[in-house]
Amino acid sequence: MTREVLLSLVDGDRPEGGEVRVLTAMDGIELRAARWAAGAGTPAKGTVLLFHGYSEFIEKYYEVIGELRERGYAVATFDWRGQGLSERLIEDSHKGYVSSFSDFVSDAIMVFNEMVVQDMPPPHLLMAHSMGGNVALRLLMETSGRFSRAILSAPMVGWDLGPPLAETCLAADQAVAAGLGDMYAPGATEIDLSNPLNRVTSDLDRFERWMAFYRHEPRLVMAGVTARWIREGAYSTALVMDPERAARITVPTLLASAEKDIVVSPTRQRELAEMSRAITLAVIPGSMHEMLMETDKIRACFWDHFDRFAA
Repeated sequence: MTREVLLSLVDGDRPEGGEVRVLTAMDGIELRAARWAAGAGTPAKGTVLLFHGYSEFIEKYYEVIGELRERGYAVATFDWRGQGLSERLIEDSHKGYVSSFSDFVSDAIMVFNEMVVQDMPPPHLLMAHSMGGNVALRLLMETSGRFSRAILSAPMVGWDLGPPLAETCLAADQAVAAGLGDMYAPGATEIDLSNPLNRVTSDLDRFERWMAFYRHEPRLVMAGVTARWIREGAYSTALVMDPERAARITVPTLLASAEKDIVVSPTRQRELAEMSRAITLAVIPGSMHEMLMETDKIRACFWDHFDRFAA
């Protein structure tokens, strides 16, 4: 199957009018990207560039894309290298692997330049979840002038899941040094689609929709992270939590923190918000990590913050 496709589980779940492109990164890796115009009959407000989190893919965000278009935003998004229908990086394609988070940053800039800048309407907003929020923060710290606003959902600025972070990172460093960077990190495993573990949302219907896409198209499946991913993720997290770098953020940024997150650290998110005058912290009551895939009540709280911030 080609990468130039948007999948559907049932009629009507895929937003109409999507354009799919395959972009080639500087190192030759193929990325699947897609974009949509703003919804018909809505006042145009600009374009949102949407970054997913770990293990995610374009189809998982159909509902979010529709809600952004209804608000008058065009939307561009893509599958990270090693995820979704973008090119996988190691032989066991279900493992989470990346050589460096800097590759994610380069890919994001390429997508912005090739999909957004040329012919998608300004102003350009950046919206990102979890791992994508880590990459977004690096963009905001390292460059200026690309985005008018940024909205971050539970950004990865520290972990709360699994073994103690110091222990995990030490084991990951040792594995990479021994040439075993493509092995699962401590606590990471293959995924059991017959009984998947849910630690990210209290909305079981939306969680099942995510798993249904995995069952529908096995190439989408992602399991646990590798030692190399953990090492590079820890290094990137240290970068974004550096006070001097955080102080460089000038783009107005909404940091939506999930009150009941057990994957990334709400405490570290609060610390980051205190480092930059550009960051506004909003705690989403009752939300687990995947606030964009949460119950209607929790999602409504997020969208209320979004609408007031983006206005």
